[in-house]
Amino acid sequence: MGQVKRLNYKNISVLIIFVVLGILFSCEKIENPFLKENKSKGYENQAPETYLFLFFESDTFTVQDTTYDNGDPVIVKDTIITTLDTTSSRQEIHWWGEDTDGEVIGYYYQWNYEDTPTFTTAEAGTFYVPIRQQYDLFDFSVQAIDNDSLIDPTPARLTFPVYNTRPHIEFRLKSNPGAPPDNPDVISYTFPTRTFVWDATDADGNETIKSILWALDDTTAWNVIGRDEYGILMDQLTLTGLSTGSHIFYVKAKDIASAESNTIMFPDSTDDNVPNYWVVKPVLGDVLLVDDFALDQKNGTTQQFYADILAEVVPGGIFSIWEIGSSMIKAGMETPNIENSLPYTQIDIEANLNYFNKVIWFSHMGSTHISESGLSITRYVKQGGKIFITNGNEQVPDTTWTFTDLDSVYRLNPSGRLMSGVEIWANFSDPAVDDSLTLETGRLIGNRVSALIPGNTPGTDAIYIMEHPDSASVSVPYSGTPAVGVRYRPEFIEGESIYFSLPLNYCDGRNNVRKLLDYILNVEFED
Repeated sequence: MGQVKRLNYKNISVLIIFVVLGILFSCEKIENPFLKENKSKGYENQAPETYLFLFFESDTFTVQDTTYDNGDPVIVKDTIITTLDTTSSRQEIHWWGEDTDGEVIGYYYQWNYEDTPTFTTAEAGTFYVPIRQQYDLFDFSVQAIDNDSLIDPTPARLTFPVYNTRPHIEFRLKSNPGAPPDNPDVISYTFPTRTFVWDATDADGNETIKSILWALDDTTAWNVIGRDEYGILMDQLTLTGLSTGSHIFYVKAKDIASAESNTIMFPDSTDDNVPNYWVVKPVLGDVLLVDDFALDQKNGTTQQFYADILAEVVPGGIFSIWEIGSSMIKAGMETPNIENSLPYTQIDIEANLNYFNKVIWFSHMGSTHISESGLSITRYVKQGGKIFITNGNEQVPDTTWTFTDLDSVYRLNPSGRLMSGVEIWANFSDPAVDDSLTLETGRLIGNRVSALIPGNTPGTDAIYIMEHPDSASVSVPYSGTPAVGVRYRPEFIEGESIYFSLPLNYCDGRNNVRKLLDYILNVEFED
């Protein structure tokens, strides 16, 4: 029998180890797919997008061959609006930005006439483009910027076709006198100073108005008013030294594109609401009689009373008259002498007074203009003017007037009646003068008038008081001796005022009003 040999397991184990080591050694040069580096790729930061929103007024634009007329918004990304009809220089533009991976923090916008863009956090703006010709194109662009400082590389753009709008001008409301209803064929009189006031506007923006052009009588040569060093354009003009006679004032506006407004004029024969004629009166003498009694100007009875006296007491009998007509315009009511209503500006009122050294001003029934002229009267007196005011109006005096000093006032005759025959005692501190200048009511005063309580400013005196009821020959509606005449001449002013709260022409019961006005003009106002 053959002999069977047993396997040597020890030798086999050694062999296996060598085989495994050989395999491992040879595998060191083989790339392990599980150990390969797998690099990930992230998204790059995205720039924001910018959009424009334009709302324009009802306008006409064309798409292909179809015409639409509406006011719908237009939203664009990058467009030239060639289909939009011309617009004005005022543009209201809205914009916004979107950022998919961040936040929009602001915008840079720029017009094509600007050198550098402007940063803003706003999302809307109103702009006035500087149009300097009849028609022009203006480009607007805006770019959003995000919180990573990335700016939209493709700005939103709009191109605006802009047509220049002519400016418009008109006289300031009520700055010119009116005309009687259905009768403009009347004359407006002034002294040689006249102020015209206007309002000039432009749909392209009032700042586009470059100048105001005006002419007096002759429109072949225009005078130019430009903007001052601060960019302000005047809205009024005061003409002084005007020659006596008829005149016409013309004015128009001109914008930066040289477009001119309509021309307006005063007087205007095509406008039935204003007088057809404007006449400058000469300045006569150094005494002015102011007729502030419009209801009497048609027949002129009261004016004639004072004019007759002044013709006697004014040296040479030369003086001027200024009629202040009614300025009240109410339906169904007469507006006497409205064509000569009080000037619109204090400049003209003060100028009228300043032509003269002395003024006699009378008012009675109806609406007076003393309060409206108060500032001018104050300046007149402060600068050396002398004025006597007799105001028998029912409207109580204003204690805030600064051309006199009144502490308070009250009704002298609450019932509205003050009989004739009542004395008004003079109190000029000279017995001889006081006796000759004591007045007396010569007729019934049939409207309420005022008693005055003078203020305590040094130089303020009650120079006329009512007689005491105990001595009166007729019944009187007051007690004591209330003041009705106050003189005001403190040291800090150059001039003087006398305010008398009764209608002086009703106080001539002794026929001595002439003597009083002679004393006031030639003695009191000469000191």
